[in-house]
Amino acid sequence: MDYLISMFSSRKTSVSDTSSALPYMDSPDLPTHSTPLILLPGEILLEVFSYLSPLSLVRLARTCKFLRSYALTDSLWFKFVRENVPYQPELTHHPAESWRQLYISLHPYWFLTRNKLWFSDKAHRGSTMTGNLTVIRYDARRQCIEGLRLVATQGIRSFDSWDWKPDVIIHTFNPDVGLYTDDPIVKIRPGTYAQRNSAREEVMMDTGNLRGVKSMITLCRGLPPSLQSDAMNVWPPRIVPAKERVRNESRDLFRGEGHRPSTLSDASESIFRIRKWAELSGITSVHIGENVMTFSTVPEDYYTASREKPWQGIWVGDYSGHGCEFLLLIQRAVDRDLGPPQASSKSPHRHDYEQGDARHSLDLPVEAGEDGTCAGRLEAIKLTGDPNVPRGEYTWVAEDIGPAGLLRIADERNFKGARIVRSLGHSAAEGFIEGVFSSSGMRQTDKC
Repeated sequence: MDYLISMFSSRKTSVSDTSSALPYMDSPDLPTHSTPLILLPGEILLEVFSYLSPLSLVRLARTCKFLRSYALTDSLWFKFVRENVPYQPELTHHPAESWRQLYISLHPYWFLTRNKLWFSDKAHRGSTMTGNLTVIRYDARRQCIEGLRLVATQGIRSFDSWDWKPDVIIHTFNPDVGLYTDDPIVKIRPGTYAQRNSAREEVMMDTGNLRGVKSMITLCRGLPPSLQSDAMNVWPPRIVPAKERVRNESRDLFRGEGHRPSTLSDASESIFRIRKWAELSGITSVHIGENVMTFSTVPEDYYTASREKPWQGIWVGDYSGHGCEFLLLIQRAVDRDLGPPQASSKSPHRHDYEQGDARHSLDLPVEAGEDGTCAGRLEAIKLTGDPNVPRGEYTWVAEDIGPAGLLRIADERNFKGARIVRSLGHSAAEGFIEGVFSSSGMRQTDKC
């Protein structure tokens, strides 16, 4: 685009030389001495301007009245809204007067709806082990951006003995998955950002149905990889694919300006924070139970199933007494140098993995096995956790679901015809102490 404008600016053709061929040149807003770019037909200008970002379009509108009239064209601004709300077929700008007004009123928070799915380091009530999985969407009826927790219950469960090993009881479940609408985590109304003059400032949100409970949203600045160390606690964890990461420990609960962007151009579009507290009003306000949650998104390519990666996605697991938990299943090429995950002994409460970093082999093609079955390494990472194995940790890993990892084809009644592949299951004592990976068998039923 910059090259195109430069090319037009370098031409020496004057306005008078071409005015006879362009009847629309009689417009009173048309500059008499300007770039030949304005000599293009209106539909060409709109096509060219459709490649600009919102910020570039605003800058264009400041050049002259003629180009401003094109920069304000509502079809250009509809495109910006649609790009950030791609999964709502029926979309209207009402009650806003135009798509441009709608976009500006909720700027700069459209990245929340574009990424849709977010998981946090802490639960809504502050637990550091369980976390939250949140869906953020645009509510056209109330013209706001709203984030709701994704919850699951075990539903109808059944129990049966395993024919292959009768002393083992198999239980199945039919999870009920839905959004918890009574207590939104995020609610951004039109003009929310206009309350503040800096990208560094926290912005109050109208969330919660409990009197005295307050929440604020904060933009984040990604931490460059060169400043990250293995000993640093970051979010999201390194085993989770992510565009950016941030420091996840702070003595002042992330009040320092170093955690926040200096300008909007520095702000991350894959991480944000929410500060919640209860406030007792009186002569002076008192904050109680202040809690900061850091949210991150996973690139959509890593949880979208494909022909080569049919198991990839976000799944619900039944963890018995702990209830249902959400898992991120990543299917990637087998890397023989990667090896199985190993729980580190650096800390009894925090486990790093010497192997299994999400940077390895994620982008390599997954090839089918010689017998036509699925292949590759399959990793299950907890997006929500429990007091034993928390969010952001492996729950199990199958190093090779292809022929090399096949243990047997099940012939027992419970899993007849299923492929049993070699895998490792992660277990730990309460508090994530003494975590170990134990050999197990994963059953593939109908994906391959």
